[in-house]
Amino acid sequence: MSTLKNLDFFITLCRAGNMSNAARELDISPAAVSKRLSNLEKSTNIQLFNRNTRTMKLTAEGQIYLTYAEQALAYIHEMEEQIAQRGGEVKGLLKINAPLGFGRKYMADAIAAFLDSHPNVEAKLHLSDHPLNLAENAYDIGIRFGELPDSSLHSRMIATHRRIVCASPEYIARYGKPLTPDALAQHNCITLQQNNDAWSVWKFYRGTRSYSVRVAGTLSANDGESVTRWALEGRGIVIRAEWDLKDHLAAGRLVPLLTGYSTPNADIHAVYQHYNVMPARIRLFIEHLRDFMTRTFGAR
Repeated sequence: MSTLKNLDFFITLCRAGNMSNAARELDISPAAVSKRLSNLEKSTNIQLFNRNTRTMKLTAEGQIYLTYAEQALAYIHEMEEQIAQRGGEVKGLLKINAPLGFGRKYMADAIAAFLDSHPNVEAKLHLSDHPLNLAENAYDIGIRFGELPDSSLHSRMIATHRRIVCASPEYIARYGKPLTPDALAQHNCITLQQNNDAWSVWKFYRGTRSYSVRVAGTLSANDGESVTRWALEGRGIVIRAEWDLKDHLAAGRLVPLLTGYSTPNADIHAVYQHYNVMPARIRLFIEHLRDFMTRTFGAR
């Protein structure tokens, strides 16, 4: 096994956390992972992990090996990127993390269209309920919504976006429209329990004033599709991102409410780690994603 393959294997094993996860990532058996690790330790004459049947933890020497392995591969990848970009070639594996609902609805098509134009690029899309740590999971790009927390990541906005309060025409005919945020207390509000947000507190802005309203209702879920379906059935009022409601609003199946008030930022961002030379596949995909979202939602 070459030195580069050894380094890549070792980093994958460290990120996976155990041999079973590494085996799934590498598409080999746990026994094969164990054998490769043993061979690596013999060739380097270093015990890289303290391990038993249940756990494995880096030794002090293993931690040093990991630090230099990551640096070595980073320099090699940067060298390859610079050479490839001089030749106009775009290739490599593009690993992307995105939210479940948004990823299903938009990212799959966006990635497929990008690969049609760049056939030497491979893509791996991982959808998750919660944003994943890019460095720990070796993702190139993460898709995030709204205000971004302070972090070491860089970001680029790929689409301006809104959250919209709405209900079905049937619900409005039966219960009327709330005219102010405070009036939501008199309505059945369907809440989405997601990430660490205060899901029962809805925020609004009008001019320089802000409003925080605690809502309540008979239905809540941690799945956006379920929440939207209940709203379509006339079971209550929801606040959801425009990307999830776009088609329903256009068809009149849902009606916007409280349109004189704005809601917290829901802009869509691509986040990524710092690069001295950004890999062409990442730079071009972010540009492609901006164009894709502009065509999907329209320029604002």
